[in-house]
Amino acid sequence: MDDAGPTNRLVERRGWNGKLWVRWRVYLVMLALLATNTALLWQDRHRVLEHTHVANTNLAHAVSERLEGAIAQVDQILDALVYEIERSELSAAALAPLQPILVNHVARTEQLKGLFVYDATGAWVATSEPTWPAGANNADRPYFKHHKDNQSGLVLLGPPIVSRSSGRWVLPLSRRLNDRDGAFAGVVLATLDLEHVRHVLDRFTLGGGAITVLAAGHHMTRRPFVGADVGKSARAVMDLLGPHASGSGDARSPIDGVTRLYSFEKTRSYPVRVIVAAAKAEALRGWWLNSLLQSTWVLLLCIVLKRGNDYTRKAMRQRREAEERIRSAHSALAQANQSLEKLAQFDELTGLPNRRYFSRRLAKTFKQAQRDGRPTSAAMVDVDHFKKYNDHYGHVEGDRCLQLVAQALQSALQRPDDFIARYGGEEFVLLLRDTDARGAAVVAEAARAAVARLALPHAMSELGVVSVSLGLATASPGAKEDTATLIQRADAALYMAKQQGRNRVGVSDP
Repeated sequence: MDDAGPTNRLVERRGWNGKLWVRWRVYLVMLALLATNTALLWQDRHRVLEHTHVANTNLAHAVSERLEGAIAQVDQILDALVYEIERSELSAAALAPLQPILVNHVARTEQLKGLFVYDATGAWVATSEPTWPAGANNADRPYFKHHKDNQSGLVLLGPPIVSRSSGRWVLPLSRRLNDRDGAFAGVVLATLDLEHVRHVLDRFTLGGGAITVLAAGHHMTRRPFVGADVGKSARAVMDLLGPHASGSGDARSPIDGVTRLYSFEKTRSYPVRVIVAAAKAEALRGWWLNSLLQSTWVLLLCIVLKRGNDYTRKAMRQRREAEERIRSAHSALAQANQSLEKLAQFDELTGLPNRRYFSRRLAKTFKQAQRDGRPTSAAMVDVDHFKKYNDHYGHVEGDRCLQLVAQALQSALQRPDDFIARYGGEEFVLLLRDTDARGAAVVAEAARAAVARLALPHAMSELGVVSVSLGLATASPGAKEDTATLIQRADAALYMAKQQGRNRVGVSDP
C-alpha cells in the first residue's frame, strides 16, 4: 500500500503532462500558421517592390535612350552647321544662303524648334525664323557667355529657357564658332521644343507613376505635367540621386513629399537625367488588400482550431472511439479524394498532366500572356510510327515506350514554368510561357534530341529507333487568336513535320 500512492501520483502527473502537451500543441500550430503567413506576406511585399523597381528601371532606360537619340540628332546638325559657317565669312550677307538650310532642318526634325547664328557681339546674323526683331541680341544668355569664355568646341546643353522668338519653353544646345585664327566668332544655337518631349513621354504607359526629366540640373518636364516646375533648379533631386549615372531607391520625393520607389538613368552623352517614380503606397495597395484578406482567413482558421480543440478536449473521453472511427473514415475519404483528383488531372501511365489539366493551364497561361504582352508557344509532339511499334512489340512495351518518351521530353524543359502534358494516345503537348518562336524552337529541338538519345529500338521505323515529330506555334503579344487556334496551328505544323519525313520540328507561320 505504501508503494501504490507514489505510483498513482506518477501516473496522474504523466496524464496531466499529456493533456498539457495536447493543449499547447494547438497553440504551437497556431503560432506556426501566423509566423508562416507573416513570412509569406513579407516575401510577397519584397517581390512587389522588386517588380516595381524593375519596371521603373526599364522605363527610365527606354525614355533616356529616346531622348539621347533626339538630342544627338540635333547635335549632328549643329556640328554640320559649325563646319560650314567657319569656312565662310560670319556676316548676315554671307550667311543669307544658309537661311533656307536652317528652315529645312527645322521642318524635317520634329524635336527641333529653331536654329540661330550669333556673331561675336551676340547679334543675330542667321536664323530659321522668317523674321526677327531689329537689333536682336543674345549676348546676355548664359550659353553665349560660356562659349565666349570657354574655348571648348563641344556642344553645351543648358537648362530650359523661354525662347525670345516664340515665347515657349525650349532646351538650348549650342556650339562655339571660331574665326580662322581660332578666336571667338560667335555661337550656333539649336532649341529643342519641350512640347515635343512631353509628347514623347505621353507615349509611355505609366499607370499611377511619374516621369521627371532633368536637364543641366534643372527641371525640364514631367508627366503628369507641372508647368510651374519647368526651368526651376533641381538641386534637391540631384542631391538625392548623387553622382551615379543610374540607380534606384526608395525615398520621400523632394518635389511633392510622397514616398516613392524610383529609378533613374542619365543619357550617355548629355547632362539629362530621366527619373521614373511610383508612389510606394500605390504600388503596395494590392499587396495590402491581399494581406488583409489572407491574414483574416488565417486568424479565422486559428479561431476554428482553438474552438475545435476546446470542444475535442471536452468530449474526448465520451467520444474517443467514435472520433477514432471518424478519423479513419476521414483519412480514407481524403486518400480517395486525392486519388480521384490525381486521376482527374494526371495520366496514370506516364504520370504527366492529362489533356483536361492542360486545357485549363493553357487557358490561364494564354490569358495572362495576352494581358502582359508576352509571347506564348505550344508544341504538339507525336511518337513516329507508334501504332507499328505497338503492333510489333506489344502493348506492354508500347506502354514502356510512352513512359520513357515522357521522361525524355520532360527532361528537355529547364524552366519551372515550362509545362508538358499527355494529350492523348501517343501525343504529348508542350506549353512554353514567355517564350518566343526562336526560344521555343530551341526547346522543341532539345525535346526531339532527348528522345533520340534514348535509342529505343524500333524495327518498323526507317530510323531504326523511336523518334518524335513536333509541331510548333507561337502566339505573339496582341495576336487576335484564341487557344484553339494556337493548338490548331501547332497540330498543322506537326502534320507538316510528318509529311517532311518525321523526326523533326515543324514550325507554324505566325
